[in-house]
Amino acid sequence: MSYSSSRLHRLWRPLLLAIALAAGLFSTSVPAGATTQASAFAAVTFDVDANTAYGDTVLVSGSVAQLGSWNPAAAVPLTTASATYPRWTATVQLPLGATAQYKYLIRSANGAVTWESIPNRTVNVPTVGTATTSDRWNTVNGATVGTVFHVNAATTYGQNVYVVGDIAELGGWNPAKAVALGTDTGSYPTWTGSIPLPPNTAVQYKYLKKNPDGTLVWEGGPNRGMVTPSGGLLAINDTWK
Repeated sequence: MSYSSSRLHRLWRPLLLAIALAAGLFSTSVPAGATTQASAFAAVTFDVDANTAYGDTVLVSGSVAQLGSWNPAAAVPLTTASATYPRWTATVQLPLGATAQYKYLIRSANGAVTWESIPNRTVNVPTVGTATTSDRWNTVNGATVGTVFHVNAATTYGQNVYVVGDIAELGGWNPAKAVALGTDTGSYPTWTGSIPLPPNTAVQYKYLKKNPDGTLVWEGGPNRGMVTPSGGLLAINDTWK
């Protein structure tokens, strides 16, 4: 006995309808105009110049959950490397279009936490693309102190004098990034150079001489140190050691 095609169609139709409904119920496709969770965030890179002691870690914390909601235990750690120190960086996914307040903190090897003492910083998360901050530990962005270095240093023909230190403006102890000083027949052996430095910042530095063949002569003794003022100008007068 055989079934007609119309009878077979009537028998299979409910089954096919059930399969179609199930496929629609469990579909993983996203309706047009819907926003996926991944696309609801933008990458924000926090970049800060911070001098630290051995074993210290720099972290960022802020007003949104992704930055720990001001809880130091949930703050986001930043990283650095010998080639980039004292720059510390971390990339965090933050909600699109959000305005977040944040600050940096330093956690010592024994767990002690030191927060920046300046007002909260603010980052506006873009709705398209990414964002990167450019900060300096405990310094309001854009604030500088005009600093003039004077050092009495006798040199041989072809030698030049530089100043280098532990902050980015002074090369981060990298002689290749040291700040060149200058002299002339009227001021020699005093060498002079000007550079803006961040306010309220402890700085260590030293002078060095570069020979014509590229070799270096560092001055002796321990590192020099100073703390820049909150504003204005700073004149430093040293003698080569």
